[in-house]
Amino acid sequence: MQKQKRKTHMLLIGTLFAIFIVFINSTIGSMGGEKEKGEESREVTALEQTLMKIEGIGEVSIYLHYDLREESSPLADYFSTSGSKSGKENPLQGILVVAEGADNPKMKNELTRIISTVLQLPEHRIVVEEMNKRGIHVESE
Repeated sequence: MQKQKRKTHMLLIGTLFAIFIVFINSTIGSMGGEKEKGEESREVTALEQTLMKIEGIGEVSIYLHYDLREESSPLADYFSTSGSKSGKENPLQGILVVAEGADNPKMKNELTRIISTVLQLPEHRIVVEEMNKRGIHVESE
């Protein structure tokens, strides 16, 4: 009888310990995600501020599009070669840049080239558009 009770207590303690570990792990994981988002936000702001310093460019707004799909196959690791990249490819799939001064084709091409170089993203995944000037309405006759 004593062994049975002791076994039950050990099982209960083990279960509580496992739940505690899972809780701690999930809490730490969520804090890491918030840190990454804050870092990403700072990088976007820094890129916007830097692009605004280019002559001929006014205010800039940037939207980044990420591939958030998690495609995982049980055989993915089995078929990967040792020479292939470890880790995932760049999840950044595209970028939209809205900037004052982008109506000038030369500035539009310059912005596309700069962003392609800085973010290591092909130019066909970068869209640069002119920002509407606030308070100015063009009426067609």
